[in-house]
Amino acid sequence: MGLGRPIRTIFITEDFHYSEIDFELDSFIEFLDLTNQQINEKVKKYLKEYNDTPDLAKDLNYDPIEIYIKQKNLQLYYSSIIVSIYSFLEQSLLRLCEVAEKNKRIKIDDISGKGIFKFKRYLEKVIEIDFEEINSEWNEITKLNHLRNVFVHSSNYRLNKSETKTRINSIKEIKQLNVIEQGEYYRIEFTDDESIRFFVKTIRTFLNKIYTSKQ
Repeated sequence: MGLGRPIRTIFITEDFHYSEIDFELDSFIEFLDLTNQQINEKVKKYLKEYNDTPDLAKDLNYDPIEIYIKQKNLQLYYSSIIVSIYSFLEQSLLRLCEVAEKNKRIKIDDISGKGIFKFKRYLEKVIEIDFEEINSEWNEITKLNHLRNVFVHSSNYRLNKSETKTRINSIKEIKQLNVIEQGEYYRIEFTDDESIRFFVKTIRTFLNKIYTSKQ
């Protein structure tokens, strides 16, 4: 993917090339393409056959433990990629901040906060990047942050109802993601990789707009 806009002067250095970011994002998409066939054939097909089987025949033809494992494997596949792309985003923002801080008196460590919120604050306040044009991408990225935190800090893909309304509502707003109410928690469930591909596209646009400036 071409940049499409001029590089911000502060990011021009021989030590960093933006193509590194594009190549990594392309790798995520290629990984999805390569693994989808196996997921469809070995997991989704089996679960569909199970779901289409009349209830009375399910116990006779299927092992409930195997069904449980395949269901968990499917969600583990998707959730692990979510954690990976979030980690990539975090490292990419840090790298951009490290390139920019070389020419600034105020350093990253002088800024409060942590993770992507710290890096956004640095880029916005110190590097003076206008995030107004990136608000829509940033809003989606905050949803990704909430989703990633559930997978990292919770088990069984459960979103407890005791979580903040902000987190619950943010995750519910993610497209192509099922959030199913079950008692005292919500179960997070992927049906395909569309939400992951959307986040990859969003991250690509977000980082591109940070690295480049308007004409």
